[in-house]
Amino acid sequence: MIVVKSSRFGDLEVPADSIIEFPSGLIGFTKANRFVMLEHKQPFSWLQSLDDVNLAFVVVDGFRFVESPEIKYEVKPPYGSPETDLREDDEFGILVIVTVRSDPTMTTANLKAPLFVNVRNRKGVQIIYDDARFSTRFPLWIKKDEPSGESK
Repeated sequence: MIVVKSSRFGDLEVPADSIIEFPSGLIGFTKANRFVMLEHKQPFSWLQSLDDVNLAFVVVDGFRFVESPEIKYEVKPPYGSPETDLREDDEFGILVIVTVRSDPTMTTANLKAPLFVNVRNRKGVQIIYDDARFSTRFPLWIKKDEPSGESK
């Protein structure tokens, strides 16, 4: 077990093998390389930095978008990436960073730059997709008085 220091959650004990390493860091946070996932209210989790007690991201499972009929979220895993050593037969996770707003209906997800984590070695990388279908501010909830985006 290791102790994770966090400004949000205080000191927490987590298994040492739960560390996820991002060798290149994340966009805007190149020196934050080691993180742990902390459970939160479904469907959300926290990605807490071990390198910066003040840095934590709200994330959701990116496979929720891959499997969603509302959006065609087809992202190619970074096979062969030197940061993750991801092979085609490896299991991997996709994490999408969420921006929580004071009005929860305005909460958005960054589909343009998901995080891929190789389950085998717990190494990850953030990939930016140059695809106009993927927004950095994809709404997680559609207000009831708004159309669902379906064509009539």
